[in-house]
Parts: sequence; C-alpha cells; structure tokens
Amino acid sequence: MLKNIFRQIHLWLSVPFGLIVVIICLSGALLIFERDFGHIGQTEVASNGRSALPMDSILNSAQRYLADSNQIVGVTTYPDSEHAYKVMLAKPAMAAIWVNQYTGEVLGKYDRPAVFKLASAAHRRLFGKSKAEGAFGAKSGKLAIGITTIALFMIIISGLIIWWPEKGQFKKKFTISTSKGTYRFWYDFHCVGGAISAIVIIVCILTGLNWSFGWYRKAFYGTLGTEVAKTTSHKTPAENFPVWTVAYEKLSSEFPDKEIRMYQNEADIVVGGNGNQQATDTYEINPDNGEITSIIHYKDKAESNHIKGWIYSLHVGSWLGWFTKIIYLMCVLIGAILPITGYYLWIKRLILKKRHSA
Repeated sequence: MLKNIFRQIHLWLSVPFGLIVVIICLSGALLIFERDFGHIGQTEVASNGRSALPMDSILNSAQRYLADSNQIVGVTTYPDSEHAYKVMLAKPAMAAIWVNQYTGEVLGKYDRPAVFKLASAAHRRLFGKSKAEGAFGAKSGKLAIGITTIALFMIIISGLIIWWPEKGQFKKKFTISTSKGTYRFWYDFHCVGGAISAIVIIVCILTGLNWSFGWYRKAFYGTLGTEVAKTTSHKTPAENFPVWTVAYEKLSSEFPDKEIRMYQNEADIVVGGNGNQQATDTYEINPDNGEITSIIHYKDKAESNHIKGWIYSLHVGSWLGWFTKIIYLMCVLIGAILPITGYYLWIKRLILKKRHSA
C-alpha cells in the first residue's frame, strides 16, 4: 500500500518535470568542466624561458588598452607559466581581459565560450535572460529551475522507496537483464541507474537550492549553525601600480605553485587542494609600500566562508579533483537518461493496458 502511494508520487511528479530534469542534468554535466576547458583558445602564451614583466608594467599596458572606458580592479595569475594573466575590470560583472605577461600584449577580452553560456542559462534560468538582460526572464526561469529541483528530490526519494530491496535481495536489485526484452532492460536500467546515481544527485540538489531560494539558503546555513556568507565584491579601482609589483613579487616567490588573486590593498592565495576548492588565505597589503601587514588564514576565516566554498565544491564535484568530477559526470548523465526511460516505460504500460482492455 505504502509503496503504491510513492509509486503514484514518483509517476505524477516525473511526467510534468521530466524534460526540465533532462535539461538541468545535461547542462550541469557541461558546467562541471568549465573551469578546466572554458579558457582554452584564449589564454595560451609562450614563455620561451623568459620571466614575466613586473606587475606594474602589465597593469600599465592593460590600462592603455582600456583608455578611459573602464577601470582595473584585480589581477589573477596562475602557476602554469603558459597561462596568460587575467586582468579583472570594474564593469560589467565578470568582465576581464587576458594579458601576455611576457610582452604586455592584451590578447583580448575574457569571453565565456558560447557552449558554457548556453549551459549556464539552461541550468540556472531555464534559458531565461540574465538579470542584466531582463529581470523577468531571470526570475521566472530561476523559479522554474528551483521548483523542478524540489520535485526531483521527491522523485528520487519516492523512487528509492519503491526500489528498496527486501532482505537478501540486494544483488538481484542491482542486476540489469539483457536477455528478457527491451522493456525489461530499460526497466532494470531505470531502477539500478536511479539507485547508484541517487547520492550524487541529492548532493547536487541540496547544494544547488542555495542559488534558487533565499529562504532555503538562510535555513541551510542556519541548520549548520551560522549566518549566510556575505558576498565579497572587489570593485575598488587599482591605484599605485608599483606597490602591486612589490607585493606580488613577495607573494609569487613564496607561492610559485599557487593561483594568486591581487586586488587593491589585498591578495588571495588559493590554497584549495582536496576539499573546498574555493579556500584562500588573504594577505592585507599596505597601499603605500606594498608590505604585507596581516594574514588571515583559511582555517581562521568565518565558518560561513568555509560552508560557502564547500557548497560550490560539492555542487560541481571538484572536491576530489578529476576523480569526483568523473563520478559526477556519470551520475548526472544517468540522471538525464532516467526521465527518458521513465517516459518510455510509462507510455509502454499505457499501450499494454489499452491492449489488455481491448
């Protein structure tokens, strides 16, 4: 009786939301690897044994390129010597230019590849426009994604309850038959695929809802005993470029194998590693002489800062590097196939039921 109730919940949530689930999973599969492949074709430079130019030379070159059209607010450098520097700009959001650190040449504007733009629009707003492009599309699409995500959570839980094996039946429940016809194969795949991908997809749901609903985000942080993490905005225009050179030379000599993000009066060293990929140590910089005045280590930062980084790392599967990214990829691809197999099984049953009635 109880399983039959959950079977109805599973079916009648899956039918209206299934296609949106497919879109969410496929777009999410692409976005897992944006940080790895999103810059390809934009950032390649050749060191040819040279040392990078002083930071003030690079910033002056970028400023001449911009003229008076924009302001520099930060620079990101990478441990890979063949990766161009990223100079962040004041406007619009996420605007930046790539600069060859060996010649000072501006390679071009940071341009998010079209495939990732499309995937992000699908994953975050169901192809709706961003807030900058049109508030209605941003709000309605974001709401549709949020509601579908909640429905998906209920679909997974109800599916697990339906599937859950009785004592001694676990091995049988993880078997996919290949000799009993197409219907039985897809039925077994639907059940087994849903079971093995459930944990990863639930993790993505519980973390992803933080971007959909403010009430959920507040409750999520509150459950973990802290307030919602404050958004850090580095919009102070860069000044006194020689001071940046002094500070950067000290930091880069100490951390040659780390990503360094320089801003006016401070710098973040990405410590990352396994776990929270957003973890940084923050160095306060004297704006007059470039001396390091204080250090805030990641372990000493607010708990909400730790949680915010973990939410992102868990959501995109980066917390154990490529190992977890590949696992996430397989699970979300299965998640994209499940609604399609579900529609097939449902329609097939309706046809069979009609035949039996006839």
